[in-house]
Amino acid sequence: MDGEAWTGLAATSVHGDLVVGEMTGVRAAYRGRGVSVAMKAYGMAFARTHGARKVRTFHHPANASAIAMNRTMGFIDADGSDR
Repeated sequence: MDGEAWTGLAATSVHGDLVVGEMTGVRAAYRGRGVSVAMKAYGMAFARTHGARKVRTFHHPANASAIAMNRTMGFIDADGSDR
């Protein structure tokens, strides 16, 4: 939030020992300021409090900014091709 204005929204869900980062979206005027990383970090804290052993997320394969942000957070491709 920026005062009363929404800057972004993220959704995280728990499925047993798996936590899924369902979506992360940031309003255009707030992009490039670390908002998505902050929201994703909050989601990781949520995962820890729920004892998650696995955390997964997904993105459109052409969304370079989402891919970069997820890699910044330590996510790897399911097939390991990003290593």
